[in-house]
Amino acid sequence: MLTSRIRIFRRPLIAVSAGFVAAVAIAACGSSTPAAGAAAAKGTPIKGGVASYALPVDDDFTWILPLENQANYESYDSNVESGMWNPLYFAGAPGKTGINYPRSIGRKPVFSDGNRTVTVTLNRGWRWSDGLPVTTADVRFFFELEAAAVKAGKYAPYVAGEMPADIVNVSYPGPYKFVLHLKRPYSAQWFTDNQLTWIYPLPVQAWDKTCLTCSVTNVAATPAGAAKVFAFLYHQSQSLSTYGTSKLWKVVDGPWVIKSYNPTTYHTVMAANRSFSGPVKPHLAGYQIYSFSSDTAEVDAVRAGVVDFGYLPFSDANQVSHFKSLGYSVTAWPYFYNEMFEFGYTGPWKNLVGQLYVRQALQHLVNQALYIKQTDHGYGIPDYGVAPDYPGSNLVAPALRSNPYPYSPSAAKALLRSHGWVKGANGIDVCARPGSAANECGPGVPKNKPLSIPLMYDTGSPSFLAQVEAFDTAAARVGISLPLDPQSQTTMFSIAGVCPPGPCKWGIAGYNGYMWDFGQYQGLPSGGQQFGKGNYWGGGYNNPVADRLIAATHASSSLSALYAAETYLAKNVASLAWPLADFQINLVSSHLGGWYPLSPYASYDVSNWYLTKK
Repeated sequence: MLTSRIRIFRRPLIAVSAGFVAAVAIAACGSSTPAAGAAAAKGTPIKGGVASYALPVDDDFTWILPLENQANYESYDSNVESGMWNPLYFAGAPGKTGINYPRSIGRKPVFSDGNRTVTVTLNRGWRWSDGLPVTTADVRFFFELEAAAVKAGKYAPYVAGEMPADIVNVSYPGPYKFVLHLKRPYSAQWFTDNQLTWIYPLPVQAWDKTCLTCSVTNVAATPAGAAKVFAFLYHQSQSLSTYGTSKLWKVVDGPWVIKSYNPTTYHTVMAANRSFSGPVKPHLAGYQIYSFSSDTAEVDAVRAGVVDFGYLPFSDANQVSHFKSLGYSVTAWPYFYNEMFEFGYTGPWKNLVGQLYVRQALQHLVNQALYIKQTDHGYGIPDYGVAPDYPGSNLVAPALRSNPYPYSPSAAKALLRSHGWVKGANGIDVCARPGSAANECGPGVPKNKPLSIPLMYDTGSPSFLAQVEAFDTAAARVGISLPLDPQSQTTMFSIAGVCPPGPCKWGIAGYNGYMWDFGQYQGLPSGGQQFGKGNYWGGGYNNPVADRLIAATHASSSLSALYAAETYLAKNVASLAWPLADFQINLVSSHLGGWYPLSPYASYDVSNWYLTKK
């Protein structure tokens, strides 16, 4: 089964004080997120030049085909792909969430027939780098390959029932117009933001073949032929050593084309597409992507002028003033992702985590403000549910702008006492009033059952460990035992990553940076792919009210439907909301401009960048 889109991002190493765990258990403090100003580039802007950016440690550009499998389903890959092959609808603008129509090939879609029919008109004038126009033939080619990728089980965005399964057929009345006939009515915003954003017009004139030396023919017109074409392109995308030389990847409609690539270091050199016909033509002649095995190597590269747009490790946050004094622009990069801990709803602890009041009590013990201040050095934003408290976005329910379960051990303790839990001999609460009444422990919880739920967490980061230990300490103070089970991320995938469909053999699973990636493939944070019926990454969460509200976001174009789903999932504590550390602390050369405001989807929008005379 293919999973829905996720972003697993390893939280940077952050130094924490020795007294943090004790302090967080007894005090709540305000967040101190740094101001997000950006210094203007120094000097006179120039045309041309080559700039560069550094990916976070262990993030490498390793997939070029804009039909991604689960292993390569990462924003830093799709970011590069989107610069070469422009998506039909471009997600995100500087500092803004949602669809960026001025940057899109498609005009705003027209919904008719009770939202069962969607008509898309392409903007004329978009051309491939070989001179041919971008037409609906390229859209048809995408659909042919997408169907083959889904059938092969190698298309990560696919979720059962969604595109292409939600489409009856597609008609093509002209070279610049196509019509989707849907199986049922859908919300115009949901279908646009969470389905049409998947579509990438692809160069049928260059890719519709089954080998490098084969002639291009109409092979993909049949399902069997499309399967062969997809298999060929998929194999070529696996061949990293040919990225810089293969003619396949030279036919683009985006502003950039790959020039060279090192399959060992992942160093990538992009050149401006001189034939680019879309908006926001590049100022730069090219750009480079660097990968590093350590934060130290990355900072050294920034100091040496090799990297223009890098980052300051969180462990060096106390050096911000120093780098500013050297002329660097140092800013926070908050982004529109989602951080959460999963509950194991189908395993041995299901009768405990299945009780809403237990989940509410646990949520009251997450001190988001203090975690951000002490372990993230102020570089983070609160995350109270399906969508984080990202400033300015209309996709965040008003109820998620404040904490429905603020840090309060006393509130957590009151919830437990009101449901029949009393302090046991060893300090762990036990159920004194079993039963299903409002003042009892709940269905399936026997008398004298200890309130103990194991917490498996991802190792590797001192800051994350400090947060987990602080949470555990706060829980112990109110009578909840959370036996800690440290595991590597790989081991966690092998345990928590198989549930569902199998029983969850864990109580709570907290990844070191488990983030749901909104953006190019899922613009509307309705919660369906995380918590809807049949979800893969929600720990088996299944709630008929949530299903109904999520379904309403697929059918209603009103933001009130989105807000209702977001609010319910947050108040129902479908998962344990956790603060969202910023993507990084940007460390930018004073001679690089155009990079601010930043993308809410952690994308490097290099087309806006420019260099100045030094």
